[in-house]
Amino acid sequence: MSRNVPVFFAAYVFACFWVSLLASAEAANSPSSLATATDVPITQVVLFSSGMGYVQRSGTLTGNATVQLSFKTEQINDLLKSLVLLDLDGGKVGAVTYGAKDPVSKTLKAFAVNITDNPTLGQLLNRLRGVPVEVDAGQKLTGKIVGVEIKKKKVGEETLDSEILTLFTDAGLVKVTLEEISTLRLLDEKLNKELQDALGVMASGLDNQRKPVSIDFTGDGKHRVVVGYLTETPIWKTSYRLVLGDTASLLQGWAIVENTSEADWTNIHLSLVSGRPISFIQDLYTPLYLPRPLVVPDLYASLRPVHYGADMAGERNREDTTSSEPELPKPPKVSADDVVATDGSVDVRSVNGRMVYSSANVAANILMDAGKQTSVKTAPVMPRAPQRPVASAATASDLGQAFEYAIKDPVTLPRQQSALLPIVAGAVDAWKVSIYNPTVHDKYPLYGLRVKNTTGVHLMGGPVTVYSGDTYAGDATIEDLQPGEQRLLSYAIDLGVESMREGANTQSEMVGVKIVKGVLYMKRKYQRTLTYTFKAKDGKERTLIVEHPVDEGWSLVAPAKPDERTDALYRFNVKLDGTAPVKLTVAEEQNTEEAFRLLDLDRDNIEIYLKQGKLSNEMRDVLQHLSLKKIEMAELRRRWQQAQQEIQTIGTEQDRIRRNMGQIEHGSDLYKRYLKKLDVQETRIDQLRLRISTLQTQENTRRAELEEYLLALELR
Repeated sequence: MSRNVPVFFAAYVFACFWVSLLASAEAANSPSSLATATDVPITQVVLFSSGMGYVQRSGTLTGNATVQLSFKTEQINDLLKSLVLLDLDGGKVGAVTYGAKDPVSKTLKAFAVNITDNPTLGQLLNRLRGVPVEVDAGQKLTGKIVGVEIKKKKVGEETLDSEILTLFTDAGLVKVTLEEISTLRLLDEKLNKELQDALGVMASGLDNQRKPVSIDFTGDGKHRVVVGYLTETPIWKTSYRLVLGDTASLLQGWAIVENTSEADWTNIHLSLVSGRPISFIQDLYTPLYLPRPLVVPDLYASLRPVHYGADMAGERNREDTTSSEPELPKPPKVSADDVVATDGSVDVRSVNGRMVYSSANVAANILMDAGKQTSVKTAPVMPRAPQRPVASAATASDLGQAFEYAIKDPVTLPRQQSALLPIVAGAVDAWKVSIYNPTVHDKYPLYGLRVKNTTGVHLMGGPVTVYSGDTYAGDATIEDLQPGEQRLLSYAIDLGVESMREGANTQSEMVGVKIVKGVLYMKRKYQRTLTYTFKAKDGKERTLIVEHPVDEGWSLVAPAKPDERTDALYRFNVKLDGTAPVKLTVAEEQNTEEAFRLLDLDRDNIEIYLKQGKLSNEMRDVLQHLSLKKIEMAELRRRWQQAQQEIQTIGTEQDRIRRNMGQIEHGSDLYKRYLKKLDVQETRIDQLRLRISTLQTQENTRRAELEEYLLALELR
C-alpha cells in the first residue's frame, strides 16, 4: 500500500496540471465582447495653458472585452506617446491595435499585382502574362495572356498607337485590339483577390481622417478600467471683471474653455492648469524603414594557417575591464503619502521634486503595480468661501511651478461648443492712481489701479474690464499674479493732468587721474538731470506714479531712493493737490575710467589734459615734457619725410630724362648733358638716403628714451 502512494500522488498532480492548463487555455480562447466609447466615457479632462489636454476615460467592463475608439490621424502620435491603460480590479491590459500608416506605395508593392505606378490597361496586362483570362470583344474568348504589343495605325492623316492583346487559346494565338474589349475577367481567383485588395488599399489611402484604435482588457466578472491620453487642445484663457467700490472692490474671474473634440463632455471633472509643461510632437505613427546595403558574398582562395604570437606582457588584468562610468541615480519612488486624490478630480502633489498628476484610481493602481499595499487618502474638505454675488465654481491649488483650478461641480459641454466658467470671485484691494510714462503718452498720464491679490489664489494673466460702480471705465491687462502680490494696471487716459519735461545736457568732470607705467588713467563723472512738471487742471487731488527708465551704467542720485523699482523702471510717487504745479527732478550720474597710452597721445590731446584742474604739478611736468619730446620727434619726422619726398621728385625727373635719351643719338651733346645730370642726381639721392637713415635713427632714439622715461613713472 505504501508503495502505491507516490504513484497516486504523481497521478493527482499530473491531473491537476492538465485541468489548470485546459482552464487557462479556455479562458485565453474565450471570445472578447466589444465595448464602444459609450462604455468607457470621458470622465475627466485636465487642460493646460500650453495647449495640451489630458483626457481620461473610465468605465466598467465584463469579462474579456475590447474597447474600440476612434481618433483623428493627427492625434495618433500624441496617443502613442502618452497612452496610459489601467485595470483597477485585477484584470490585465492586453494589446493596443490601430490602423497602420505604412506608405500606400510600399504596401502596394507587397501585392502580386503591382499597381503602384498607376499603369495603363496594356501595362497591367503585360504584368499578368501567363494568367488565364476571359475576354468579351464581340465574342467571348478564353486563354492565357501572351502579351500586349503596340502597333501603328493610320487614321486619316494622323498615325496613332494601337495596343493589341495576344491570347493563347485552344484554337491557337488570337489577337484582340484593346479598344474592342468591353470586359476582361481574371480566371485566377488568387490574383483576382490580390488585385481587389490592392485597389482597396488605394481607396483606404484616400481616407486619412480617422483611425480605429482597439484596446484589449482581460478579466473575470466586472472590472473597472481607465484609459488616459494627451491630446492637443485649444489654450484655455482667462478674463476678469473688476468692479470698483467706495469701500471694497470685487473681482470676478472667468475661464474660457472650448471643446473642439468630436466627443461630448458629460458630467466630467474638469481641471485647468496654468503651467507650461514641455510638449512636442514626434512621428511615432509613420513606419520607418532604414535602407540596407547590398552585401555581395566574397570569394576567397584557400588561406594558409596563421600563427599568433604570445602576449609578452602576460595575461590582461580582468579587473580592469569593469566600467568606470558613474552609477546613475535611481528614479524617485512614489509612496502612498505622496498621493492625494479627491472625488474623481485630478490632484497634484510634489514627489521628490517632481510634479505627479494622478487620479485616485491611477495613484492606487501605480502603487499596487509596484507591489505595495496602500490606501488612497481623501483630500481634506476645503472651507467654503463667503457668499459673493458670483460664486467661484473652482477650487485652486498651488502646484509649485503651476497652478490648478479644479472645477467643483461636474461639467457638461457638448462637442464643438465653448463655455465661460467662473473660477475666481472675491474682494481685492485696489487703490486709484494715475500713472505717467513718457514712452506710453508724452503729455497725459493714465488712470490706473494698484491691485493687490487678496483672493488667496493664483490669478493667471488676461484682460480685465474695469467698472467704476455701474459705469464702464476701461479695459486693462494683467500678468500672472501670485497671492499677496501687487501690480499696477491702467485702463484710461487721465485728461485732468498735463505734464512737461525739461532735460539738461549731460555734463562731465574729471574726478581722478593717475599715471602708471606709461598709461594715463582718468576717472570721469557724468551727470544729467530731467525735470518733470505736473499740474492737475481739474483741481482734483490724486496720487501720480511717475515711471522713469533705468539706464544701465547710470545710478540714481536724486531722489535718493525710488518708491518702487522694476527691472526696467524707477517709480516715484507724486502728490498733486489740485492747485499749484508740482516738479520732480531726477538726477543720475555715471562714473567711467578711461586709459590712454601716453606715448600715443598727440599734442592736441596733451594740451586738453593740461587744462584739467585735477592734475598735480608732477603730472603737469610729465605732460609738458611729453609735449616737448613730441615736438622734437615731429620735427625729425618732418625732415626725413621731406627728404623722402625729394627722392620721389628726383625719381620722376630721372624717368623723364631716360625716356628722352631713348629718342636721341648716343654721341650727341644733349645725350652727354643728360648723362651728367643723371650722375648729379644719383649723388643727391645717396646723400638724401643717408640723411633719412640718420634722422630716423634719431627719432627712434628719442622715442625709446621717452618710452623708458614714461614706463618708470608712477604718479597717483
